[in-house]
Amino acid sequence: MANPFFNAMVGAKAPQGGQRNFAPALLQHIQGFQGNPMEQLQSKLNSGEMTQDQYNQLRGMAENIAQRMMGVLPHR
Repeated sequence: MANPFFNAMVGAKAPQGGQRNFAPALLQHIQGFQGNPMEQLQSKLNSGEMTQDQYNQLRGMAENIAQRMMGVLPHR
């Protein structure tokens, strides 16, 4: 099964010597996402489509992204 998040990110190529801008592709993916993400992850774990190690790696990346976003968002 294709990974839609990865497929969305492949389109965000970095200019030579520059950084990739994942925001547009990420926003597009989020807007098109349907369902409960936690239920979908649990389903992937239960079916064996995703291992516990893959889940742990994904969670770590998500936490890192969330921390970075909190660092740049204005505080209220």
